Amino acid sequence: MFESKLRKTALSILLAYLGLALIGPMLPIPGPYITQTTSSGEYVGLVSPSLQFPLGTTEAGYSVLSQVINSFRVSVIVGGGAALMVVFIGMNIGLISGYFGGRIDSLFMGITDLMYGLPFYPFAIVYVAVGGRGLTNIIIVIGIVLWRTIARVTRSETLSLKEQDFVKSSRAVGTSHFKIMYFHILPNLLPLIVVYFMFGATWGILLEASLSFLGLGDPTMVSWGVMLHDVFNAALFTRAWWWVLAPSIALWLFIWSLFVITRALEENVEGTTDDARV
Repeated sequence: MFESKLRKTALSILLAYLGLALIGPMLPIPGPYITQTTSSGEYVGLVSPSLQFPLGTTEAGYSVLSQVINSFRVSVIVGGGAALMVVFIGMNIGLISGYFGGRIDSLFMGITDLMYGLPFYPFAIVYVAVGGRGLTNIIIVIGIVLWRTIARVTRSETLSLKEQDFVKSSRAVGTSHFKIMYFHILPNLLPLIVVYFMFGATWGILLEASLSFLGLGDPTMVSWGVMLHDVFNAALFTRAWWWVLAPSIALWLFIWSLFVITRALEENVEGTTDDARV
């Protein structure tokens, strides 16, 4: 699954990002919102990369390196939290809808269709405006919208699996619906769920960055989207190139590695499904 150099590189980047998210706060670097000075006490706002400040400083004199490293943790929390929420909602709706069919299926799929028509950014703006700009609310608003696709895919697979002999045998001996769904059908969906968990994490990270760039991020935490929002507000996009490139490249590499790994998992699931059908 990870034989190619491209996929090995993506996996290495992802593991490095997860490691930085874990140990970032413990590294011997200044806090993301601590103004930096030279050894003589001189203020160093908007300084380009140097030996003392490898990624330069912001207009307020904050270390760009420190902000980039601390942003890893926020991205992992948002991506993981959003993916868990997306998988939990979508998996249960798709599983119940596909298994029972009939009116339940029509009701759940009707709700799913309605959610496809929900515009994300206007909804997110209203939700965050009412609920506040905390990280939890960002995860919730992403999860509320993104579960639609996994619900439909899970339903489709459940429709096929419930006609298999092992499900019919379980029904014949009086096994409960709950046990059939979650102990017999669900294990067969796990490879597919893992793929959509990765997709959920990817889109969660991208959407958090987008919301933060729009000024809807958590004001108490630094993230790559918040960094880009700050440099945009300071009207320094062309002048402070280091302030723009550092979070942009960090975000791009994270998303790229997740997409490459997700694609590898997807191909593996497709191959496993084909083998099972043969």
